[in-house]
Formats: sequence, structure tokens, C-alpha cells
Amino acid sequence: MTSRTIVACGHGKSAEAALAWAIHRSRWIKDPMMLVHVVEKTTLVPGKVLPPERFDRAQDLLDAAAGKVREAVSGIDVRTQVITGDVVPSLVSHTDPDTLLVIGETGLAARAHSSWSIGVRVPARAAGPVAVIPSGVTPDRRGVVVGVDDTDECIRLAQTAAAEALATGQALHVIHAWRAPSMWLDSFPLDDEFIEDIAQAHRHLVDDILAALRREHPSLDITGQAVHGNAAQSLLQCDPLPALVVVGTRSKSPFERLLLGSVSRDVLLNLDAPAIIVPPVPAIHASPDNQDRASGSTRISL
Repeated sequence: MTSRTIVACGHGKSAEAALAWAIHRSRWIKDPMMLVHVVEKTTLVPGKVLPPERFDRAQDLLDAAAGKVREAVSGIDVRTQVITGDVVPSLVSHTDPDTLLVIGETGLAARAHSSWSIGVRVPARAAGPVAVIPSGVTPDRRGVVVGVDDTDECIRLAQTAAAEALATGQALHVIHAWRAPSMWLDSFPLDDEFIEDIAQAHRHLVDDILAALRREHPSLDITGQAVHGNAAQSLLQCDPLPALVVVGTRSKSPFERLLLGSVSRDVLLNLDAPAIIVPPVPAIHASPDNQDRASGSTRISL
């Protein structure tokens, strides 16, 4: 579980959705909250000094957002920070294993352009968990859904989802999606018995994960299933529709972190529910972005 929350504030519905989600979460998880806004240098003529009005408007935006947080959640520690720099590296430099970064995403309406959106690029490079919040999420969603596989990271990922579910009073549903080994189909057609043996192995994997989670969280409502099909679709369209989706990334090296794993990328490109993207442990501890937080100047106020 993280110990603080950073919310990227801005203009537009996606930024409003991110702030609203962070406020809603803070009613249960009252971690210290930092509200940040990035003043982009790339929008200015090279060599020109940033006008003070840009910072004043940014600070006014953050002050208004901080007022909303304090009005909704009493006793929470809220601070604001204006950052100068490019949006993606500036936000990435503020990620770490103990911090949940919350950002907005335009969602399905801009899917044609979303491969290079902030909602995809920031989680791909982050050194800690990133919550990506689309606008227009319907209020009838409930529960936390986590996607797991057969790697060593899956238990840690499931524990992250369990902590979110437990802290926010929701049920947890574990999904493991799998496909038949298509590389054999042409030469060795798979009979029903063989497919069932494969399915049984995947069900055993889910059973083992559920048993581990139930031992550690006996009071949490936990269910799970192995699904033969597309992983992202299984997560986003499970019944009931989830209030939160938790997925991991497989990228570990600095170059690999420029690209997300196929499941997390597909989830973000089709996002219609809040999602938390969790990087693997090596990426968390070795991120050069996390080691260098001096990529831009900042102004902090209490």
C-alpha cells in the first residue's frame, strides 16, 4: 500500500475526473496528498523567461483543487506544487514505490490518438503505481478486479489490489486470462481433452492465488476465475463492471519501460474504468527517472 498520493491537476474533464477519484479514495485512505500542475516549457519561445502570470494561474488552479479536497475530506494533509518542464518526464520523476500518482485520461473518445497519450506514456516509464482515470465513468460500477498471470510478480500485484479493495470496502475479483497454444494448431490439432487439461492447470493457478490472498485477508470478499479469452476484455467487461482495474507491466529496463506490456497497454487503450498500473519490482528500484527528481524547477506551497 502506498503512503502518499500525487494528483496531476489541469483543465478539462479528464483532470476533473482524476481529482474527483482521488478525493473519493481519500475518504477511506487518508494519505498525504500533493496536487501538482506542470507548466510546459515546450509551449514557449526558446530563450524566453516564463512569465509570472503562468505560475500565478497554475497556483490558482491548485489552490482551488486543494479547497475541494479539504472541503470533502476533513483532516487530510494537502499541499500543492507547480512544476516547470515537459509533462511526461516531470510526472514520471515524481513516481516511486510508496507514491500513487493519479492522472486523467481522455478515454475511448480519443482512442485513435491515445497510444502516445499521457495516460499511456507515464505508466510505461513510472517507478511506482499510476492510477489512470477516464472521464465519464458510470456510478453503477463496483468491486476491484486484478489481472494475474503465472509470473512471480502476480502475488505482489494481487496484494496491491487486495489492499485497495480492503481499504475502500469493496470486493476483490481475480482474473487469469489464457489462450490455447496456437503454435501447435496447424500440425497438431488440439482435442477437447487436451484443452480441458490446460484449462484445469490455469484454474489451479487461480485457486492457489485465491488461497494465498484469503489467508492474508480473511475478512475480504475474494472471488476469482480463469478465463479463456482476451485478457484486457475479460478485465474491463467482467460482471459486475469493475470500479477499479489493477494490472501490472512486464517492462524492467529503461528502454523496455517506453512500452507497456500487451495487457496493460490494451487496458489503457480501451479504458472505461479507473485503472492502477503497477510496475515490476526491478523497475521500481532501478528507475533512473526516480533517481533524478531535479528535471524541473518547482514552487511549493502549504
